[in-house]
Amino acid sequence: MDMSDSKKEKVTDNDGKSIVSSSPRPPTHLTGHRPSKWYHLQLRTIALFALPILSFIGLFGTLFIGGRNGTFEQITNLVRQKTPSAVFPNAKYLLLKDYTGIRALDRQLTVLVTFFAPVVDSKNAALWLNSIYGLGQFGAAWTLLVMESLRSGNKGRAVSFIGTVGLIFQNITYAVTVPLYLFIHLLTSPIAKPFSGTHANSVLLISSLDLKILPLSITLAYIVPSILMGLDAPSQVSGHTHQKLIAFWQPFPIWTVIIQWTLRSFFQFIGSEVSSRDSKQPPAPQGASYLSSVKHVYRFALTLCVLTHLPILLIALVPASVIADTLPKLSPYASLNFFDIYVPYFPFPLTHRVSDLANGTHTFLQWDLATGSTSLLLWAILLYRNATTEKSMVDPDTSLPPHQIREMLSGEGNRVGALRRELLVKIGVWTLIAGPIGAATVLIWERDEIVRQKIKQGI
Repeated sequence: MDMSDSKKEKVTDNDGKSIVSSSPRPPTHLTGHRPSKWYHLQLRTIALFALPILSFIGLFGTLFIGGRNGTFEQITNLVRQKTPSAVFPNAKYLLLKDYTGIRALDRQLTVLVTFFAPVVDSKNAALWLNSIYGLGQFGAAWTLLVMESLRSGNKGRAVSFIGTVGLIFQNITYAVTVPLYLFIHLLTSPIAKPFSGTHANSVLLISSLDLKILPLSITLAYIVPSILMGLDAPSQVSGHTHQKLIAFWQPFPIWTVIIQWTLRSFFQFIGSEVSSRDSKQPPAPQGASYLSSVKHVYRFALTLCVLTHLPILLIALVPASVIADTLPKLSPYASLNFFDIYVPYFPFPLTHRVSDLANGTHTFLQWDLATGSTSLLLWAILLYRNATTEKSMVDPDTSLPPHQIREMLSGEGNRVGALRRELLVKIGVWTLIAGPIGAATVLIWERDEIVRQKIKQGI
């Protein structure tokens, strides 16, 4: 008898018919059975194409439009004005131009302070509400980016140098920098690719200590300076102090890195002293410690989004008469609608000039927030899908019979369609409640929960 024939065995199906099969047989994939059409691109491919395009859109909406509509011209004229001395926008005190004694740095700080002058002025109704919304979205986005830089799989990679990235987007714009950062992340980070639960410890985890102190670092480096620069001048602080507080906020990425490092070093020192006294207590498993600590960071980011988005959305959607009757103090904002606050303005023709600096700054920030937030949401969707669609394998010799496998494969399209609809509903609901960064936070949080289930199941 031929050797190949000796390896064949008889298998009887449900009808009693004999089927010749070879042993062993390769495993059958439950996904990817039917070939996709050429136009059915993978989400990863779409994201890799979309992120550079979003960066270009951000460049157009912020730097190009800002240069065409007169916003940058007004700022430059104020910074260069010497005789008479320039006055701080919409105020009666002089524009401060000396902060550090370093000419190039002082000039850049003066430009940024002048740009943000109308942002912290509550008399600019639409811009003021957009700024409150942006405070939460931007703060939560920054929290997610810092978390990403701390993950074990990103250590030593370009995406881990988040302080540098933060300084770049503070000076070049969030809308241009963040899509490119996420593009680099997708190309270089192991976290951007599907991985098994057993591989999570080497790529996904963050030090439990880093997670515990991160909300405090963000609060001290970003939220507190944001509140301080919003203090009114001259009724609450002097004009010079007001400008110095705005300038102090600008390098908040550096403050975040410094505070995070300082707090980590301090608590590591305290922890080493305590552990040396109580060395008998076994350490908690790293994965369990991560999952216990990371939920507090996600809750922090999500709370920041909800508290700064939902009230502004209600003001934009509730009829003006209702606001004026129930909350008279909000009457100056009652006439504003959703588009006034949230939707980026597209100037037509492109030669359109803004009436004042506040309008130009508002247009800039609308494009900045919309483009950067869209990029982060797209990135979060991809990471979530990586966790939920990782291929499962079934060994037909030890698992399901062939006819059941065929039935599962035939229903795969319906299952995938249902999952997509569920994902879209989830994104829509959370975007309504907490804005696009709130939705992104929920997706990344659920990605971690899915990985936890994989760890438990050993897959």
